[in-house]
Order: sequence, then structure tokens, then C-alpha cells
Amino acid sequence: MTNLLARILLAIMLLPLAATIYLLVCFVMMGLLGWGRSGEAFGFLMATLLTGLFVTAYWLALWRNSVNWTGARIGKTTLAGLGCVSAGVVLGATMSALSRINDPSFGIFIGGLVAIVSWLPLTVVVWKETAQERTDRLRQAATDVLFCPRCGYNMTGLYEARCPECGARFTINQLYAAQQKHEIADAAAPREENA
Repeated sequence: MTNLLARILLAIMLLPLAATIYLLVCFVMMGLLGWGRSGEAFGFLMATLLTGLFVTAYWLALWRNSVNWTGARIGKTTLAGLGCVSAGVVLGATMSALSRINDPSFGIFIGGLVAIVSWLPLTVVVWKETAQERTDRLRQAATDVLFCPRCGYNMTGLYEARCPECGARFTINQLYAAQQKHEIADAAAPREENA
């Protein structure tokens, strides 16, 4: 199993794991506090906070090595988290106020759910690599690639120094010399700046 496939499977398992943690905290709080009127709201609040911390730590640990952590990306991730928490608090307070039985527990549950679940897709948008980051990543990965000097075909891994695309034959020295010229030309080419 590749690392990427493993991370995708672990990402799929995040929400069921978070729900399990939420329920476990609720049951523990129910056992400790007996779920009185004030204890119920406190139990939901603790379950929401602990589940939110778990989801944040799990998600960051899962994708930390796949994200190019720039200052701007860290700032946007923090703002996304604060925005999600703010939206959850506003929605939770609104739901509690609109509740017929005037119970804060329902508002805490809904607000926490919205804050936690909305943060995940926002991080996907914030953490997505830019066009320049993709170009740099591919350029770095292509340092051991041999291109055909005539047509540019990727000849990496071939057992002979003949291009299957254009049919040209080369010596190994000719291929490496052409590759070095290609790398020098890439290094001298001006890069586009991202906004």
C-alpha cells in the first residue's frame, strides 16, 4: 500500500473516529455528572472541545508532510479555524435561542458539529498546492530524468539509448550531456510569480 493510499484511508476513518470519541466523552461525562441540566450542557461542551482537538491534531498529523507550510498558508489555516469556531458559536447560540425548551445542549451540539466538519474542507482549499509549487515539485522530481535530445521524450528506465518516440540513437554520454544542457536552460528561464 502506498503512503498516499494509506493517508486517504486514514482520512476516511477520521469522522467515524471523531464520532466515537464524542460519544465516549459524552458517556463518561454522563457517568461522572449524572447529566443534570447543567451537567448535560457541560458534557456536550467537553465532548465538542475534546473532539475538536482530536480532529485538528489527527488532520494536521496526517497531512503535515504533504503541505508546503508557508507563512501565508499557516495564517490562512489559523484564520479558517477561527472562522469555523466563530461560525459554530454563532450557529450554536442561535439554535439554543430558537429551541423551544431553551436548552443550550442542542446548540452546543450543532455549533460544535458545524465548526469541526467545516474546518476540514477549508483546510483542503487552503493547503492545495499552487501552480508554482506544483511546477517546482515536478521540476525537483525530474532531476534524475533523461529526455530525448531530439524530441523531448522521457527515456528514463529504458534499456537502450534509442528513443522509442522518434527512433534516434544516442550514447549514454550524449544523453547525459543533453540533460545537463536542459537543466541549465531550465535554471536560466525566468519563473512566473504567484500572487
